[in-house]
Parts: sequence; C-alpha cells; structure tokens
Amino acid sequence: MTRPLQDVRVLDLTTVLAGPLCSMMLGDAGADVIKVEPPGGDPSRRMGPPFWGGEGAEFLALNRNKRSMVLNLKKDEDRRTFLELCESADVLVENYRTGVTARLGIGYEEISRINPRIVYCSISGFGRTGPRSDQPAYDAIMQAFTGMMASTGTPGGEPVRANVSICDIGAAMYANQAILLALAARARTGQGQYVEASMFETQIAWLLYRAVGYFATGTAPARKLGSAAPHVVPYEAFPVKDGYVIAGALNDGLFRRMMDAMCLGELGTDPRFAENPKRVANRQELKALLDRRFQEETTEYWVATFTEHGIPHSPLNSVEDVLNDPQTEARQMIVEMDHAKLGAIKMPGPAITLSGTPCRAELPPPGLGEHQAAIIDALGETGTWPARTYLDPDLLSAHGDGAHG
Repeated sequence: MTRPLQDVRVLDLTTVLAGPLCSMMLGDAGADVIKVEPPGGDPSRRMGPPFWGGEGAEFLALNRNKRSMVLNLKKDEDRRTFLELCESADVLVENYRTGVTARLGIGYEEISRINPRIVYCSISGFGRTGPRSDQPAYDAIMQAFTGMMASTGTPGGEPVRANVSICDIGAAMYANQAILLALAARARTGQGQYVEASMFETQIAWLLYRAVGYFATGTAPARKLGSAAPHVVPYEAFPVKDGYVIAGALNDGLFRRMMDAMCLGELGTDPRFAENPKRVANRQELKALLDRRFQEETTEYWVATFTEHGIPHSPLNSVEDVLNDPQTEARQMIVEMDHAKLGAIKMPGPAITLSGTPCRAELPPPGLGEHQAAIIDALGETGTWPARTYLDPDLLSAHGDGAHG
C-alpha cells in the first residue's frame, strides 16, 4: 500500500524531543529518515530512568522509523559526507542553537545552493530572530516564560509544570505541518524553502482565547484555578467518595441536564446559575453545592450516571489505566516492534488515521550507527571516505557534545 511520504528522504540532525518527534512523524508517513547523530549519539539515548535494557525510554519513544548514522560535522570528511547526502535529500530538520549551522557551513543558504529543492526546517526555543533568539530553552523554561506555569496549579500553590512536554510536542507538530506545507508548495513550484517552528511561537499561538480575552478587556487571564476553567462553570475535577471525577457542562442546556442527572434539578433553573456568565460569577457558591453532592457517591456511580445521561465526564485515570483501556486497544494505539537488542518493545503508535495511505510503525528505534555502512555505500563512494566514518567504536561511544553541543 502506498504511503503518504513514500520516496521522500529526510535528514534528521535533531536530538532529544521536539525535532525527533517531528522527524518520527515523517517516518511514520513513509519517509526515509536518516538520523545523523553526533559522536556518542543523541543524548536521549542515556536519559533516564526509565530505561529499557539500558536504552532511554525517551529515545525509544521518539525514534522509530529511522536509520542511524554517526557523523562529527566539525570534521571536514564527515561534513563532506553530509553535504553529499543533502544533494538528494527532500527535507532537512535541525534544532541547533542559533548560529551553529552557519558556523558549520550547513545553514540554509549553503544547503539550498547545492539543492534548491530541499525543505530546510529549523526548530528552536524562541525562533531564529528577535532579542531572545540566542537564549537557550527547555520545555519547562518555556512553560514558565509563556505564562502557562503561572496559570497552572492550585490557588496559592507553587508553580506547576505540565507533566508532559507540551511545548516540545507542540513545536514538533507545527514543524511537521510546516514541512508538509512546504512539500506541497514544492510540488507546484519545484522550489524548496526555509521553514521554522519554535516552542515560543507555539505557546503564543496556543493562548488563543486567553490572548483575545486580554486584548478585548485589558485584563490578564485568571491565574491558578486548579482543574477549573476560567470561563466555563462547571468544568473541573470534583472529589467523590473514592477519588475524583471530572465533569463539565459547556452550555446551559447541558448544565440543566447535568443537574437533573445529579438529582439537583432545582439548580438548573436557579437564577444564580441558569446562565454560564452567572455561574462564573457565582463559581464558589455553586462549587460548594456540587462538591457536597459528588462526595455522597463513588466514581463508579458517577461514571454510570453521567454515561446514561450523556454528560461529558471521566474518572481520574492513571497512565496505566489509559494504556490498558479497551478504547486504546480498539483504536490500535499501542504498537509492538522487534528491537534488535531488546526484542519485543511497545510504544504509542501514530495518532492519525488515513484510510488509503496509512501511517505505520515499521522500523524499530535504531542502534547508534546501525545503518552507517549501508547509507555510505548508497552514496557510491565506498572506499573513498576514511575508515573512521564506518562503525569506528571510538566514534560511536564518545560522549562528547560534538557538533550538536
């Protein structure tokens, strides 16, 4: 069956999370992704715990459907190998600090001269221009900078980081979209282009209605409200006899139905709560009434009740709960792959469905330099490059930063 990006060649210079996730999504769609690792490999190979047989779980989760080779791009002979790969590549993805690619001689201007059709994608913290473009950033740094951390957590509590790296993941998704748009444009124009995505711009874009609300009123968005939403009530986690249940009513009709399901029908027509702006204004008064009722019953009771009445809800699941949920199995979201070192490994699979050109998890995460010889041989230059560009143990095991530092 045809794959969406069949015959597209991607050079992946990225490490850790945002870049590897972006290139993995391209690989899931059928692209031939060559992961060009620095001496010692992607640092996420050693990040942990958790580890799986000595391999970092983060690396395993973000690097399927790729082939691995090792090049030290500070070395002339390795850089020449890389530039030759660029001649036939469709996409290049990098997440170096600003200015590094120019110093190495592999920036967009240099690469586009030898291959005008290439789509060159940069992923960064703050973007490649502006007063903060040189500033280093990790996911938690960006959560703090973009206001997310200030508005997450309980009132009066310490700053809370979202426990999934959403700034990295968001930047990966936008970078993937930018690459696909540039490939679509190339199909019409024949020309590649430079594209960018950053954690900073991703999070500014994700402010959405909070930003518009600020511009409309001049008032900063509500700060910490725990699990509650600032603009819709009720819509939060409620304590029950044996834990928490999350429930929400995003319109007035659904609120009345929710109150009926809870045997609190009188609240659905109470003038204090009949319309959402009034419920927001009287949030604490309504919450006290709902908390009292929720705590009279168990999670099982509320899940059954809200299911029967069509009220959006969820128990407070753990990661283990959702990975073993029948819906996860029904949607085939967990894939199993045969890893050369570890045997059978499991991970979340592609999150989108295409009926005619599916995305698939086919190649397991590669060993460091696993495909070095095959990639070099395919260049037609076997024997001309120094022996060190093959599986030299010193090159593969060095833990220095190399050109990626």
